[in-house]
Amino acid sequence: MRDVEDVQRVLNTDQELIPKQLEYFAKVNGEKTFFYYGEDDKKFSYKTFNELTNQIAHSLKQRGIKKGDRISVFLYHPLITTLSMFAIWKVGAVFCPINFNYKGRLLSYQINDTDPVMLITERKLVPRLNEIKGEISTTNIVVRTAKPEEHDFSEEVMDIGLDQSFNEISFYELFEGATKNLNTTIYYHDTANIIYTSGTTGPAKGVVQSYRWMNAYTYYFRKFNNEKDVIYNDLPLYHVGGAFALVARAAYVGCTVAVWDKFSPQQFWDRIRKSGATNAILLDVMIPWLMKAKESPYDRENTLNKVYMQPLPEYHHDVAKRFGFDFVFAGFGQTESGNGFVSVIQEVEERHGTPVELYKGYSRKDTVKIANQLGVPVNDGRKALRKGYMGKPSPFLEATILGEHDEHCPSGEIGEIAFRPRFPSTILDRYFNKPEATVKVMKNCWFQR
Repeated sequence: MRDVEDVQRVLNTDQELIPKQLEYFAKVNGEKTFFYYGEDDKKFSYKTFNELTNQIAHSLKQRGIKKGDRISVFLYHPLITTLSMFAIWKVGAVFCPINFNYKGRLLSYQINDTDPVMLITERKLVPRLNEIKGEISTTNIVVRTAKPEEHDFSEEVMDIGLDQSFNEISFYELFEGATKNLNTTIYYHDTANIIYTSGTTGPAKGVVQSYRWMNAYTYYFRKFNNEKDVIYNDLPLYHVGGAFALVARAAYVGCTVAVWDKFSPQQFWDRIRKSGATNAILLDVMIPWLMKAKESPYDRENTLNKVYMQPLPEYHHDVAKRFGFDFVFAGFGQTESGNGFVSVIQEVEERHGTPVELYKGYSRKDTVKIANQLGVPVNDGRKALRKGYMGKPSPFLEATILGEHDEHCPSGEIGEIAFRPRFPSTILDRYFNKPEATVKVMKNCWFQR
């Protein structure tokens, strides 16, 4: 299997380790923009971003943070979150983001479950921590305070302080560290993240992910990107889509990621034009908002040529045809198993897609060629697909459909999707602090949630 052989070539190399990839591109193409923060119109080159995260990482190390320590990140701000995320990885600690909508019992549960040695937050979220001060044991709190020139500055929160039971550290003090790389020894099997599930079927569970998990999760996404791409992100970074499929993917590839705080149907296309974004993820709740807008003869005058839709709507071709998306990608993803399937849909003819003068990244011809080399199916967007279609399994995983007693279901029978890794540390290592739940989802050596 050619795709499996391709995977094997990068296993056990620095290409699996996302902080090493940032350092690599900072060295070989340092002046290229890595992170564009649209809210404040700020650009950070690979070199600058790498040095900033080094400063934070050195400061964390000086404060006693060591490999394997867990650091929770409770932030709205995606730039500060990304700086923290890479710094945490660089020191060998574990990135543990918290949903910024949490408060009260939900917030205290996740903090206590993770039991971090440090928590990074921002001034306007301090009241939520003060409300649960007697319920959590974490005391070292790093607080970022917005500056007057920043878009989220508010006089109303400037004087809000942490309860005296906490040890408050200014986020800006962390920039006092050295700018050189730390060269922390990390391995593919080391824990990189603990990402919590949504908790729809019970208490949220912390999914323990390795560096290889991120390599596997982003593998198919980044195979269709090169350094000329600009990846758009308005998804929150407390989950895998925004943090890894979009932001981390850019660092794996050496391209630019353009980030805004949240989705805005009114501002979406202005952002795409301003950033020159070529790739985006559109969730099902976003697409109707974009389609509701009054049609214009200029709808196709944009740079987006590859869009991942999750889940794939039945009217995907109508969306692509209106906005000139050359390719729509579909698949299936989980916090535990990563990106389990992928499919490419060639939606429109070249003259109906992204205008030639706006097209960046791999060409239409090269995109099809890459898909063929990987064995990824390329579908004609004009032809109907079976409802629930997801494509080909990832080369990192075996996939099957299991019945009630974990027997393999023949084609056409209803069952449950199950995965088994082809390589170590490809799916979740475990649910944090929940051995019984871990055993349950790994029944008969297949992951099935």
